[in-house]
Amino acid sequence: MSVGDIFSKLLIVLSVVLAVLYMRYFKQRGKAYKFFASYLVLVAIIQIWMSWYATYKWNNLFLSHFYFIGQFIFLSLFYYTLLQKKWILWILGATLIGLTLQYIVNPEMFFVFNTYGMSTTQTILVIYALLYFYKSLTYQGAFLYINTGILFYLITSILYFASFNFFLEWDFDRKLEDYIYRLHQTLYFIFEILIFIEWYKNYRLPRDTVSNA
Repeated sequence: MSVGDIFSKLLIVLSVVLAVLYMRYFKQRGKAYKFFASYLVLVAIIQIWMSWYATYKWNNLFLSHFYFIGQFIFLSLFYYTLLQKKWILWILGATLIGLTLQYIVNPEMFFVFNTYGMSTTQTILVIYALLYFYKSLTYQGAFLYINTGILFYLITSILYFASFNFFLEWDFDRKLEDYIYRLHQTLYFIFEILIFIEWYKNYRLPRDTVSNA
């Protein structure tokens, strides 16, 4: 097993650990926390599922659709709770309708990377993260480590997934593709570290009262 394979397994283990940590005292937390914790559980399940498929060399690309749509739903609700803007729900509904129509018109899309859908949803989430950063300038908001991780990880993720089909269609140097993939993994690892820091500093202990965050 190569170093890259070990690192990939480490990311999966960390995703499971984070999901377990954030599910502690779940009932005592506010809505934003619960939405983000649910997102972590989704990520952990899909990563385990994709790893299992990869072990048997089965096509696991269809799982990417559950990942980015679930990510968009939970993180949109997360930012709706933090920003308290009803138009976030309208954008969520309109985007999901658009994606549904896309899959109805082009069912084959389910078996390849939906670069359009993934890039669109992640770009919207980056905008929410920037808006929350701006809001946090006026007061000390919650989830600042998580918001930082979401912002920088999704920006690089947009570039990575947008180029995925490009690498598949054109015969590029395999080393370049592997380099970009490892860079994406490294940034995701940093994202996981920031999620852990957020939990350790603010949520590792139970609270007597439940806040909105």
